[in-house]
Amino acid sequence: MTHMPQAAVTTIAAALDDYRRTTPAEQQNPDEAAHYVAGRLLASGWELHITDEPAAA
Repeated sequence: MTHMPQAAVTTIAAALDDYRRTTPAEQQNPDEAAHYVAGRLLASGWELHITDEPAAA
């Protein structure tokens, strides 16, 4: 398993909290939440490496 730095976890948690507070409940969906979080990570200077490979069990 790849280690995720605590600062990245904190950024993700804050982004999800912001998304939930600023997006009306009836408009919230997992895809948009993921897009919002990815944008916040990039804006915070994190790099994203997305692959089609499944995570190791």
